[in-house]
This record gives sequence, structure tokens and C-alpha cells, in this order.
Amino acid sequence: MILDTSTVDEDVSLRSDACVIGSGAGGSVVARELAAGGMDVVLIEEGGYWTSRDFTQLEEEMYPRLYRERGTRPTSDFSVLVSQGRALGGSTLVSFCLCFRPPSPVLSSWAERTGIEALAPAGFLPAVERVERSLPVRRMGADHLNANNRILKTGGERLGLRGRFLDHNRTDCLGCGYCALGCAYDRKNDAIVTYLADASHRGARILPWARADRVLYEGREARGVVGRFLRSRTGARRSFRVDARVVVIAGGALESPMLWLRSSLPNPGGVVGRHLRLNPYVVVAGIFDERVATWEGVPQSWVVDEFLDPVRFPQGGLLFFSASAQPIACAGLLPGFGWEHRRGMHDVSRMAMIAVFLNDRAEGHVSLGRRGEAVIRYELGGDDQVEVKRGLRLASEMLFAAGAERVVLPYNDLVELAKPEDARVIDERGIFANDPLFLSFHPQGTLRIGAVPRRSVVGRGGESHEVRGLYVADASVLPGAVGVPPQVSIMAFATETARAILGTLPARLGS
Repeated sequence: MILDTSTVDEDVSLRSDACVIGSGAGGSVVARELAAGGMDVVLIEEGGYWTSRDFTQLEEEMYPRLYRERGTRPTSDFSVLVSQGRALGGSTLVSFCLCFRPPSPVLSSWAERTGIEALAPAGFLPAVERVERSLPVRRMGADHLNANNRILKTGGERLGLRGRFLDHNRTDCLGCGYCALGCAYDRKNDAIVTYLADASHRGARILPWARADRVLYEGREARGVVGRFLRSRTGARRSFRVDARVVVIAGGALESPMLWLRSSLPNPGGVVGRHLRLNPYVVVAGIFDERVATWEGVPQSWVVDEFLDPVRFPQGGLLFFSASAQPIACAGLLPGFGWEHRRGMHDVSRMAMIAVFLNDRAEGHVSLGRRGEAVIRYELGGDDQVEVKRGLRLASEMLFAAGAERVVLPYNDLVELAKPEDARVIDERGIFANDPLFLSFHPQGTLRIGAVPRRSVVGRGGESHEVRGLYVADASVLPGAVGVPPQVSIMAFATETARAILGTLPARLGS
């Protein structure tokens, strides 16, 4: 059941077999699988419980309602803006429904690097298939190509670049284009309508507006979670305590290491918060002599994946998606100032946009700030910068090949290309902090999995090397950048974590 915590008028103490912290791609899966396995589950979520009735399709209302820091959490040098969901359902609520399998060469490299053979394709893909059936996942087709995706497809094909239709977790989509603001028509198979609904049906107690402050442990045993409600009946601050022998941290790759550090959990190798990957992207726009309206239709149904091939390009690589944004987001993305910016907004309905998605080599880290906030430090290395510049050139070429009158690059000041040859300016300008502007939806890797303690935080099954009964089930466990949107990979890891917990349950409850 989903509890109305806004009516709380006293401190709350609960007992359960397992307490899950976070309700996104990782936490929702663990909660459902554990409840289905007969465990008493309490799930706590810092954000609110919103349904399709609350999705007004107004940017000024939905960004603060559904996103952490309105979707614009910056790195320390403001070079990357990171967007993460903060609501029941996490980032699945605001995702574009992209469902990529983790590439088999990536899984093989993870298995070799971590020493965990279960990460190899033969061991891991059954969990991926279970996720795909649960969502369920479907292939997009020609009926899902809006004008923006058609331009990407046309430009790529005219340059001879490989592309394909994408797999999504949406059913009978109406093509309204407001995916990033929550689906007002319940056509997106997000965590709320799939895993969380099933977990609730199976008896899980779900607490929105509940922030976990610390994980409790004694010696090397997890004991539960303490925190506070962000709303109450009278407005007075109320706390909660959940006693549980299994604790699952699933707050995402930025918040989960913060909870770890606030809880003074063991960190003997100093690796908590390290090895952050962002898979950042930049957006290139083309102006056409026809209406494009990127915000109408399925946002991303086609991908150009010629340059993301783990066999040909084992390090790095690029994906090209169509980019979609409503007017307020467009205004934040467009370069230039004054009349230049105004002209860009005047042309926005004729603008096609391509997102250049980087499989980054760079590793950053996240640490606790003075007020307990996550401080993100991340800087692209030289190889990544070369790759980004190649991506900017390729996106420009695709837009011109599809018929663009001119191309707008994502620098702070207005830089326009009148013809493909003008792209030499990309090499001349280079890559600097906050110029061009990078965005990220996919932080990962800050509590990574591995067989060797001190070089990793959790072992096989996602259990802490140092604290028995403490697990991590979100993007932070990924041992490297998966190179593709990670929703399915995270859910598959969470499936394996739940399986590991259920496998040890008789011994744990008998101890």
C-alpha cells in the first residue's frame, strides 16, 4: 500500500524483513521481487507520490514537482547539468522509455574486470529478459517517427550511417510528446504502473515524502534506517525508524554514496563516491524551412549507432538521438543573448535537434558538501574531447544532409554554420568548462561492484563487502559506463540483487 504520509502527526516506528531506500529503476524492482518472494517490505522515497492526474504538462509546475533541483543539478564547475527524478518511480517517471540491452562485449569486459563471472552475458542476460517481459519492451516503428526523428534518420542514411528503431517501454502511445513531464495518459510503463503497483498489491508498504538520513548497523550487521518525513499533518517535523535485517540502498549514483557517507558506513578502500561516469551529451540544432516541433510525437524512436560498437571501439563511442524539449527547456538550451536568443526562440518550431551522447572514458567523483549535499566533480579528458568534437561535426553533417538551412552549435555565444565546411570552427574553439553545455541523465558507478574489497564497495549480488545484510541496487553499482541508456541494465542488476537476498533469507531470518 502507498501511505499518505502527509497525514503523519507523530514519530513512526516500523518493522520489516527488508527496507528499500529509493523507488526508481533499482528500488522498485527489488521491492517487487522481494514482496513476490514472501518478504515483508517497506520502501521509502524522498519524493512525492504523483499520478497521471497530477501531470499538468506545464513545465513550470512539473520540473520542480518531478525532478531533483528542477532537473538542473550542476557539476562543481557548471560544465554538466545532471537531471534526476525525485518522485515515487524515480527517473522512470520522466524518462523517454529507452530500453537498451547492455552490450554483450561490455558485460564480458565487466566480468573479466570485476572477477564476477555472473556478469558475463550467459549469466546476466536472463535477468535482462525478465525485465523486458515485466515492463514490457516493444520495438518502435515507422508510425512512431515524428518530424525530428525522420530528419535524424534521413541525415544518417544519406551519409551511409547505421541506424535502427529503438525499443521502448510504452504501450499504445498517443504521441503527445510530454514524456519528460510525466505521462498524463498512463501509456508509459514506468515503475509506478509496473513494479511498484505489483509490490503494493503484494503487501509492500510504500512511504513517499520520506528522506533516509542514516542506515543503522551494529558491528558488521545491517539493522535498519532512520529518517524524517518531509510533510506532516501539522507541518511539524516527524521522524521514522524502520528496523530491518536487510537494507537496500537504491537512491541513484549521486544520492546513494551520500547516504553511505552520512551513515559512516565502512569505506576502507576510499572508493565510495569514486569512478563516477555521466555519459554526457550535447545538442546540435538545425533550422529547416518546414515545421519540425521537436516536442510533438514520440521523442526518441530512432538512433544512429554507427559509432557505438564495443568491438570496433572498445573505449569511448557515440550515439545520436533526436533531442526533444518544451519551450522553457528550449530557452535554456539555445545559445546567444538578447536579439540572437530571441531569434532562436522565434525559429524554434522549425528547429530539429540531435543529441550527441558520449560513452565517456573520464571518471569523476561525488562527495559530501558542507550542508550534506552531493558535490559533483567531473572533467572530460583529452580523448573524450576529441570524441565530442567528432560528434559535433557528424551531427552537423547529418542535419545538412537532411536539408537544414543552417546549423546552431551548443556554445554559450551564438555559433552558426551556413554550410558543412564551416564545421572547422569546432576544432578551432575546442572544449572548455561550460562551453559547450553538456547534459546528463545517466550518472553511474559510485558504489561499484567487484570481487575484490577495497577496490569495490559491493560484491556479487550487490551485498556490501563490509556490512552483512546491506545491499546496493541502482546505477551506482555499475562497474563502468554501460555506453547506452542504462534503465534495463539497472533493473537487471536489481533483479539479481533481489534473487541474492531471497537466496540467503532462511539463514538471515534464522540468525
